Amino acid sequence: MSNLKSSSKAALAVLMAGAMGLAGTASAQSFGQQPQRPMGSGVLGCDAPGGRQQAGAVIGGILGAALGTQISRNERELGAVGGGVLGAAAGSYVGCRQQRARLDNYNAGYNNGHAEAAARANAYVATSNLRIRSGPSTGHGQIGSIGAGQSFQVAGSQGQWLQLAGGGYVHSGYVRRAY
Repeated sequence: MSNLKSSSKAALAVLMAGAMGLAGTASAQSFGQQPQRPMGSGVLGCDAPGGRQQAGAVIGGILGAALGTQISRNERELGAVGGGVLGAAAGSYVGCRQQRARLDNYNAGYNNGHAEAAARANAYVATSNLRIRSGPSTGHGQIGSIGAGQSFQVAGSQGQWLQLAGGGYVHSGYVRRAY
């Protein structure tokens, strides 16, 4: 009978440790105490969106508690609680790291997409051979040339003149958008 009582206490301690891990991560987030990214430890109140931190805390708490009961021979309940708390903290930290990695990957793809769109918006093709001039008029001297069909990037414009990304100007009447 004492064996049954001891295993019931251990099972209860395992469940409580898992619940403590979940409550710890939820409490920091429910009060809006999300630390800034460089300051966030990832154990409480992860600064990246997603549910991996809570899931990691629960899974880590349960596994830690189960492991704690096996390691601690004399005080199984204490081992379950201690292992559960440590497991919840470790699981919470790992889950937060996964959330941050997911957010970083999303942001990298989003930023790359906008950079591509900006490059496409500024891409032009010469429809005939062009003189690159030092200023926005035919009164400025020639500093280079662009062959018909050659593409180039535009940094800005002044009236009918396009300023090239590498310097110089070409007349907009002899170019078309590349895309």
